[in-house]
Parts: sequence; structure tokens; C-alpha cells
Amino acid sequence: MSTPENRIGKVAMMVAMSSDEEEASFRSKLSTGAIKIAVTYVSGPLGFVRKNFVKTLVGSALHGNVINKTGGHIHAVVHAGLEAFHGVTPLVSGECSLKLKVAIVQNGKWLAVAAYGESAFHPETNHERFGFGIMHM
Repeated sequence: MSTPENRIGKVAMMVAMSSDEEEASFRSKLSTGAIKIAVTYVSGPLGFVRKNFVKTLVGSALHGNVINKTGGHIHAVVHAGLEAFHGVTPLVSGECSLKLKVAIVQNGKWLAVAAYGESAFHPETNHERFGFGIMHM
């Protein structure tokens, strides 16, 4: 049977797409288990987000006690984060703006990163984006 502990990708996706109230509910339901969750927001022009995305994730994961300051843990965040970033990055030339909520979730064996938000070159072209990555710790 599937439990949250072995479906951290699903948990990461749900948390990234959640409202503040939904996120609080997820956290309270999962607080007694082995799952650790950190959430951060990354916004700005694509070039800025590209330059700061992974640094922001590593800092959030460390600050939120989702990972320890070890090579294996940081490596997992970097690779899962890059995979999520590639999924959420528009495949167009030019400079768009991104506004993303990012969830970092681990269960002691695996670490998942899910990024959900919006991108636009102009306010009238605003639309949703989603990226996901997972890496063994």
C-alpha cells in the first residue's frame, strides 16, 4: 500500500501547488512521520531565477532541517533542483518572468523537488508551469 513516506514525489507536488492553508494541513498530517518538508519561493526575470534557483533551494533545505550539511544531501538537492528547474523553464528565447513556489521533501532515502507557479513575457500571456525532480540521498 502506498504511504506518504514512499510517495514523497506526490507530497512535493501537492505542497508546491497548495495554498497556505492546504500546506499547513499537509504539514500537520505528516508531522509525525519520517517526511521532512521545506518550502521556498523564487521569483524574478528568468536570468535571475536561473542564477539563484539552486542556491535558494540548498539554503532553504538546510535552514528547514530537511538536509544536513553533507555532500550527499547537498548533491541530492542540487540534482533534483536542476531537474525541476529544467521542467519549469520555458523553452523560448528571451527574458520572461517567473513566480514559483518550491517544495523540498525527503524521507531519509529520497529527496524530491517540485516547483509550481507562473511565467509570462507579458501579463496577458501569464500561464502555469510545473517542474519536478527526484534524487537518491
